[in-house]
Amino acid sequence: MEVIYVPWSKALRMCYRLAELVIDSGYDVEVIVTISRGGLIPARIVSDVLGIDEFYTIRSKFWGIGGRIAPEPIIKMYEGVEVRNKRVLLVDEVVDTGATMTKVVRILQGLKAKEVRTAVLHYKLTSSLRPDYYVEEVRKWVWIFYPWSLSETLYELVRSSKGGTDANALVKGALDLMNRLGVNDAPIDPKYLEKSLQLYIKHNTSAS
Repeated sequence: MEVIYVPWSKALRMCYRLAELVIDSGYDVEVIVTISRGGLIPARIVSDVLGIDEFYTIRSKFWGIGGRIAPEPIIKMYEGVEVRNKRVLLVDEVVDTGATMTKVVRILQGLKAKEVRTAVLHYKLTSSLRPDYYVEEVRKWVWIFYPWSLSETLYELVRSSKGGTDANALVKGALDLMNRLGVNDAPIDPKYLEKSLQLYIKHNTSAS
């Protein structure tokens, strides 16, 4: 599996660029909806640039590092999403197959949104849905490693490649992977990163 790490400096520039694209389009956004958890940081930055205070979160589970975890996206609404007769911007960090974003768009349309437009940092051509706004186009399928999912991605990548649940081996593998991918901008003390990885191991292996 090919993995590309997006450093914090680039990820933040991409978030601001995404907001600029929306502004340039003239779309009068009234509500921002984000797909959690990956879309939370991009959506928060976009909402700040656009001056949008009305912000809702929808949780979706579809992908794990090893592949799909369900036949179709599992959607959870955290609160009453009030989009009736409003122009919505739906934000996520990446669109892979388009299944999650397509499903959420249909949900928002079912809630009588006036219009729904979609925005992502990365648009993979493997997606059946072409987002209205995107910063980069990805022509081949790769796993894009965003800095705000540091421990989660390291844990999942190492577990899927090495197998097993030995804590020391998984932590060592994750730290080695950071070096190979050039992840050197994570503002976390190494000892706390190790503790974070151990917590992922604890919570995920105990649930399996």
